[in-house]
Amino acid sequence: MWFRIVRVLLVFLCLLYRPSSLHAFLPAGDPPVRADVFPVGYTPEGALEVGVHLQMDRGWHVYWENPGDAGMPVSIEWDLPDGYTAGPLEFPAPGTFMSGDMTGFGYDSEVVLFSTIVAATADGRTEQFPEEVFPFEADVSWLACAESCIPGSARVRLQAGTPRDELLQKAATWKSLLPVESSADALQLDRAVLEQVKDRMQVRLEFSGAEASGIEAFYPSPSLSGLDLGGLAAGPKHVVLPLTSADAPSAVSGVVITAGGAYEVESAIQLPASGPSGSWWSGVVPFLAMLGFSFVGGMLLNVMPCVLPVLGLKVFSLIGSPGEHGGQSGGKGRMLSLVFAAGVLFSFWVLALGVLVLKGMGEQIGWGFQFQSPVFITAIAVIVFAFSLNLFGVFEFDTPVISGKLGSLASHRGSIGAFVSGVLATTLATPCTAPFLGTALGFAFAQPPAVILLFFTVIAVGMALPYVVLAWHPAWLKFLPRPGKWMYVFKQVMGFILIAVVVWLASILASHGGSVLMLNLLILLFIIAVVLWIDGLLTGPGTPLRKQVLVWGISLAIVLFAFQQLGTAPAEQEPAGAVPSAGQRDANGVMWLDYSPDLIERATAERQTLFIDFTADWCLTCKVMEASVLSNERVGRLLQSPSISAVRADWTTRNNNITALLQRFGRSGVPLFVIVPGGDIDQAVVLPEVITVDMLVTALEQVL
Repeated sequence: MWFRIVRVLLVFLCLLYRPSSLHAFLPAGDPPVRADVFPVGYTPEGALEVGVHLQMDRGWHVYWENPGDAGMPVSIEWDLPDGYTAGPLEFPAPGTFMSGDMTGFGYDSEVVLFSTIVAATADGRTEQFPEEVFPFEADVSWLACAESCIPGSARVRLQAGTPRDELLQKAATWKSLLPVESSADALQLDRAVLEQVKDRMQVRLEFSGAEASGIEAFYPSPSLSGLDLGGLAAGPKHVVLPLTSADAPSAVSGVVITAGGAYEVESAIQLPASGPSGSWWSGVVPFLAMLGFSFVGGMLLNVMPCVLPVLGLKVFSLIGSPGEHGGQSGGKGRMLSLVFAAGVLFSFWVLALGVLVLKGMGEQIGWGFQFQSPVFITAIAVIVFAFSLNLFGVFEFDTPVISGKLGSLASHRGSIGAFVSGVLATTLATPCTAPFLGTALGFAFAQPPAVILLFFTVIAVGMALPYVVLAWHPAWLKFLPRPGKWMYVFKQVMGFILIAVVVWLASILASHGGSVLMLNLLILLFIIAVVLWIDGLLTGPGTPLRKQVLVWGISLAIVLFAFQQLGTAPAEQEPAGAVPSAGQRDANGVMWLDYSPDLIERATAERQTLFIDFTADWCLTCKVMEASVLSNERVGRLLQSPSISAVRADWTTRNNNITALLQRFGRSGVPLFVIVPGGDIDQAVVLPEVITVDMLVTALEQVL
């Protein structure tokens, strides 16, 4: 049962995760962006080509498929009748926007994007779709920016018929700007070479072909990271891509703009044929150091607040259950420790897979990203609640009696619990960024897929190693009392701790969707409690295999149905026209401003020092830092200084602007504390993930 539940959980993690909705707020009057769709024509293959027309007010812009340092690309979700499917958006060549020292890619004034709709029987036919299938409807979403940024959306309808000539002319103009595949005659990327210029690394692209002398710009693809976008340089027959670290991606891809058109290019990056004797070693040392940080950070995850509820379960399994006289045998304890480690390793690999899939889709993500999904939080709450009921003795999952070698293997029923404990420990660890781990993950998230997988593996090994070492050296546990009646009490205490974890998860869910999601979770937990209680009555030691399979099969079906009905309900929507909070004052009288991109711009213009607290409701370490450090009176007096503005970047729900800023500081998760002296983000002071009052006071006094 536990294995099946874990498998369902992993499916939710990898496949059902969807970024939380962004709720638009609009100023008085008309919105700055207007959207519409119109038919462009039919392709020879029978697909309907559709133009997505966006018109922006003067001074406003929307974003390309790679928005740059911050932003969100235009997207469209079609609501089509059965038998019809839509292809991805096609983006014409964009322009470049500078906001302070941040670089963005997109469009101002207006743009026509393109999509295609295909009928299931469209292969080889050229006739038009029947008029009765129209209109087609879709939701178009965007982030519009000027002096401030406003996410927006519109419900559009595609009607049959021929649009106005004016629209068809605009479609033809923008269609000519769609990137095409490069060719040897027009433009060809001959090579991409990694170079070291002074103390910085860069990738130099060299081109040939008739259009090579007219190269004007280069726009990196969404999957290409680790670039200093503000330093991109393009010229005749070459493009220079400066890197933000000493490590380069394994390949480069993007769109090259020339005087004659736009071309898609892609190439593996070549290492320099020769260079300073120490250049290779100078790249290896930082890489090994980051791996070391990952290992140590993984070990430290075991003592972070998020994982503490699971530590008791680990110790309990090391000692053994009260019914097992003398505790776990040495051989069984060692075996269970390896199974636990396998659960941790498996979970980190699944997490890495989710990261790679979302990065491949062009998403900006970071450590703990799955806790921005209400569906994932609900699933974790269900798992933890079931664990607590098991500790209270509401139900037991006993392996049925089976003869022969299979029965011998099945008797190791603790293996399932050990594996699930490893999965649960990993799941609860992800909201925490341990010391050393933030630096390592910030480095890893900008690397190729193989390196990301390696870093996640090293973190998993670091997290599981202490448990394995203790299991293989039981003499080190002599300070613990002998197994006995106290363990029954300890087991129930751990059940109450897991209930507290469920309460914490419910509070996170409330920040996503308010009372609706909270009520749905409570109903779901009630259903699960009743189902598992009935399971406990109908199954037990010696229950025939057929009866156990039937009972647990029906229970699983009920739980999955209830989860589908209640756990995936939409969150409450903010009313249109809602204005984001300007901030709130804490107990020390410090006014905490809500982060927004234009706040950085104002601080730069006014040379105002910022103290930025990157936090999230699901990050227990963040809450500990807020209660023990940020609420300190000495810190409060410094933050009330007129020359310092306290800023809170709340990452509880998905926010691409905050994700981009985290990545700019070389981090991928929270907590994070940054001081920006005089609004100069290039001089930002990045503090450790876990700080003390003295550390923060000293850092603030240095900028006053």
